[in-house]
Amino acid sequence: MKYIYVKTIGTVEKVLVNNVIKVLGPLFSHPIKVIVDTEYPVYAFEPKRNQYYAKKIIEEMVVGLPSDCEKIIGITDVDLCTPVLTFVYGEAQLGGSVAIASFNRLKQEFYHLPRNDRMLSERLAKECIHELGHCYGLFHCNNAKCIMAFSSSILSIDNKSKNFCVGCRGFFDKNRKERYA
Repeated sequence: MKYIYVKTIGTVEKVLVNNVIKVLGPLFSHPIKVIVDTEYPVYAFEPKRNQYYAKKIIEEMVVGLPSDCEKIIGITDVDLCTPVLTFVYGEAQLGGSVAIASFNRLKQEFYHLPRNDRMLSERLAKECIHELGHCYGLFHCNNAKCIMAFSSSILSIDNKSKNFCVGCRGFFDKNRKERYA
């Protein structure tokens, strides 16, 4: 049996992990396993930007994947970036096995607003679904309500649903059916 793994990287509250698990298992039709890693990815830190390169974290996660791993999503509290983008909420290997999502910019406090744990859990679940969608071969969708829509701001995350649109769902189901046939 293959599993979707959720790996914490740094300081991640258990309640956030549990909420992600509740959403991912049924949506992706896979059982979930958790790996707790409280270490920070110092190897990915870029001091000039005071951020962490998402791709470097993904490359490190690829090393030593469990043999029963279908896909793995890392969840972290560090601020992620790429060489060409000032920040990202997450990143994934398109059609690969590994993705990362950060809740650093998903927190209301980042925008100098009062803490809202429910909103944070909702946003993180959406980001994890989105990034795992990329691992399953899905591209960004033009439907702003689809979970696979590109999110350039926190408002775009808040405005989309936790579900695939009809087209993305069909692509996802077709790819899974072909893969496991």
